[in-house]
Amino acid sequence: MYVNMMCASKAEPGLSERLVRLTGKPAARCVPDYDGLSSGIQNSPAFRRSLEQMRALADENRLLAMALLQRRKELCACEIQAVTGLTHATVSHHMSVLSKAGLVQSRRDGKWVYYRAAENAAPKLP
Repeated sequence: MYVNMMCASKAEPGLSERLVRLTGKPAARCVPDYDGLSSGIQNSPAFRRSLEQMRALADENRLLAMALLQRRKELCACEIQAVTGLTHATVSHHMSVLSKAGLVQSRRDGKWVYYRAAENAAPKLP
């Protein structure tokens, strides 16, 4: 669930005056424009996808793994584990988060799991 920041900030003292100076319109007229704009963005599938990707990259170890994968075609989970110093289970969890966000793809070769950056893995803003 998303918080509508325009509604949350309406009670802030001085906001109406700042909006009038900024837009030249009374706050009651320009805030609905912003509300509609923000709602349209927040309810779009692209926004939700970007949010999921940004959240996935907000962890230092996942960001490091993505940086490594952008520099190498493919890495085994144990290579990521060696670089990050994390346990195998933790690496698996982090890679699962990145995979669910559409940022990495994996393949299994026997007991080994290899990861690579998904095509167009860089998050895009809606």
